[in-house]
Amino acid sequence: MSTWQRLVLVVPPLLVCSAFISARVSHEQLSTANYAEQCRLAERLNRWLCDSTLPVDDNPFLDHLRDTEGFDEVHLHLNGTTEAEKIWMDALERPQQVVGRVTGRSALSWDSGLIVPIGNGVRRLLQQEDAVLIPEKLLQRTLDAVELKTVLLEELSQGDAQRTLNSRPRFCGTDAVTGYRHVRNSLLSHSIAGRLSRVGQEAWQLAAIFHGLRHPQTPAGLHVIMWHYGLLRAQFCRLLVQQSSQKGFDQFQYITLNELREESEKTFAERFRQIERGHQRDVHYLEGRFAPKASPDATANLIGQVLRGYLEFLSEDAQGQRTGSWTIGRYESLSGLLRMVSSLEGRSRDVGKVKKPVVGNAAPSQPSERRLRLGLVAHFIKQSSAQDRNAFIESAGIRPRCRDFRLRTETDQRARALVALIENTSGLDALLRGVDAASNERHAGPEVFAPTYRRMRAAGLSRFTYHAGEDFAHLASGLRAILEAVTFLEMGAGCRIGHGTAAGLSPKRWWKSVGGVVVMPTEERLDDLVLAREIFLRERIANDRLPLLEAEIHRLAMRIWNDPHITPQILVGAWRLRMLDPLVRDTQSFDVDRQKRSEALRHRTAKDHDPSVYAHFLRRHGVGADVVELRRAREDVVVSSASDVLRSSDLRLLQQSILRLLHDRRVAIETLPSSNVRISIHDSYEDHHAGFWLGAGKKHANVPVDVVLGSDDPGIFATGLRNEYSHLLRMLESRRRNGDPTAEDVLRRVCAAAKQYRF
Repeated sequence: MSTWQRLVLVVPPLLVCSAFISARVSHEQLSTANYAEQCRLAERLNRWLCDSTLPVDDNPFLDHLRDTEGFDEVHLHLNGTTEAEKIWMDALERPQQVVGRVTGRSALSWDSGLIVPIGNGVRRLLQQEDAVLIPEKLLQRTLDAVELKTVLLEELSQGDAQRTLNSRPRFCGTDAVTGYRHVRNSLLSHSIAGRLSRVGQEAWQLAAIFHGLRHPQTPAGLHVIMWHYGLLRAQFCRLLVQQSSQKGFDQFQYITLNELREESEKTFAERFRQIERGHQRDVHYLEGRFAPKASPDATANLIGQVLRGYLEFLSEDAQGQRTGSWTIGRYESLSGLLRMVSSLEGRSRDVGKVKKPVVGNAAPSQPSERRLRLGLVAHFIKQSSAQDRNAFIESAGIRPRCRDFRLRTETDQRARALVALIENTSGLDALLRGVDAASNERHAGPEVFAPTYRRMRAAGLSRFTYHAGEDFAHLASGLRAILEAVTFLEMGAGCRIGHGTAAGLSPKRWWKSVGGVVVMPTEERLDDLVLAREIFLRERIANDRLPLLEAEIHRLAMRIWNDPHITPQILVGAWRLRMLDPLVRDTQSFDVDRQKRSEALRHRTAKDHDPSVYAHFLRRHGVGADVVELRRAREDVVVSSASDVLRSSDLRLLQQSILRLLHDRRVAIETLPSSNVRISIHDSYEDHHAGFWLGAGKKHANVPVDVVLGSDDPGIFATGLRNEYSHLLRMLESRRRNGDPTAEDVLRRVCAAAKQYRF
């Protein structure tokens, strides 16, 4: 990993940037200069910092590519975008609301689309940072930091560094927050503060503190206070950013579910400012992912919150100053908000024929000066609990009707709510560009979401993506997840696979990273081998492996089902039927839901075509199976690199087959360098598997692969789209051989693919 990228994970970058700034501006400019000089400094700070705490790579080629072509963000989750230091600013202002959330356990989190206990995994995350850190102690340390910063601002920002530290009263709790706000506001006049971004205001404060610390007569105690404050700030920010030592998807989820971002991410405007980065105009087009709710009203409320933030952002210039006199009505409808968005974006789309409402003083009439334009992607959450999974195989109580019953039911409800909202909201279909399914892929496979994707396709959506092949027990399992996503979700031209890591990793390096041994459920191992056999037969490759594969398939099938009549042909046939919706198998032809009737017809067709295959499909869902069989399917099996019937060369053949499938269907891969380096097996960006797809290095894919770039959760990975391009550029340069295309040419191809495949 690049040194500077490692540094910003550990040390809050705004501390470093503010020290840089303080060396380039005078103390008088920060404290006693006249209004005109302070206005000029405010503009200078805004251009330096650009609504972000993170630095960017100063690369002329990337500047040119950004300015001429524009970067398109095709994989970003709106929740998880806010940078850690912005959360810290809110924690200083509202410690009880921001940090106090992690001390509770009784409530449930709905905003993210997950129904999980608030603070899920937070205690483990805190103890990774500090063995004695608990939520209550984190809150106390935040309150301590409020008081420390108050002391620093009061003693240093005005240049009177000779005061004794004991001469000021001490504040605690709510009084400390009140004192901090008073001292902070006294540093900047209201009019100057209004000219600065939030990041600029914070940098102004820190630069003033650094100036005071340089004073030769500053008491040593103030240096100690600044050191202590910096440690507290850094520790808090590390809880919001996945560190280079924290590998895997579970570690990522400890951060996403710790609730520290919840208070700050109630509104959206600041996220759009951060993504565009002011005058740098880093992002041309943004696909923002949101999780639909269980009712049309709740989903409308969420989209309305996004649009209100987007409208606030569009109403500003690059410096963050409002450019119009109109306002958003407090009770403005979703259709009304969509009309305002259309007007500010300067688009001529049909958003309905109803009369425009009167909004504030005037409706927006001129296109926004902002470059960034927004599309929304609905992403459904792959979330199930161990309790849900165990309920399917345990005999106590009533067994659920099928696997993943609760997840299937809740996802269907959210899809219905979204479709109802689309049908009843003029203009929403133009803003909602596609569908995704995200989160831990080990919790649920693509088959769970196949009916939902068909429902959304029937509602008029045609662009789909799916997180697959990112986290897996065996590399073959990750490849199977990609194949299942493309097959079960019926992906075609213009669709994408999120991550697709398994299709790029070196099998030998992957085996080395897991220590040469993996443990996985028997049924997953059986599925992997069945699909490998099917691919080898279809493409007439690795014929020498087929006898070994078939013997192992037979052994595992007997271990689970104890039925010699279950052949590989039945297993692969039943696998193909997994795209069916088991919830509707008894639906009658007169059901009022047209989609359910269509799904039920698929069942009848499958049963008529091959009853034995259909029976085994149902058996997997518990119909005709006993508890012992279902338990045996969940038993662990150990697979080692030495004994695996799938050699590393076989895994490479499977990768090439999957890539050919993507190429033939014109399905692109969304690659996310920082996310992959943090979650997958890579030690550095130079090792990233995208080089295999893009033709960099000794080994590369034998078919063209369309690759697009995204930042995933930029707040959690301390990155942005421009930085992801920078990481990819340096990886390509480090691995380029004579005769390979230049890194610049490859990035132009990636940039062009993003425009082709963006939703």
